[in-house]
Amino acid sequence: MWLSKNIRNKKQKSMVDTASSDSGIDTRVSAVSGEGKGQCQIVNPAGIVSVPGKYNDVVLLPTEKGMMCIGVRMPYYERNIEPGEILLMSDGGASIRLANDGKVYINGREV
Repeated sequence: MWLSKNIRNKKQKSMVDTASSDSGIDTRVSAVSGEGKGQCQIVNPAGIVSVPGKYNDVVLLPTEKGMMCIGVRMPYYERNIEPGEILLMSDGGASIRLANDGKVYINGREV
């Protein structure tokens, strides 16, 4: 009982931090957060290689091996996709959309 009350009463700092990416270099990204600036390893799903673009909002997670970039905030509502669809896109504007109806669109054109 004492332990649970103590935990509730303490202000806990979030273990996850957000930052703005500064530059992507190989498998690391330079990020600026409230904690300062530093290099972070990038974590991607298996089979996907991605480096956040400059000034992307990244999510950082502290680990025993240092900070890890575990994602980039990409508001889906700005991309005109439906729930359940997948959109791959680059900073240069190239895109592949896998639609719910089974159609595939590359740069907006159905293939």
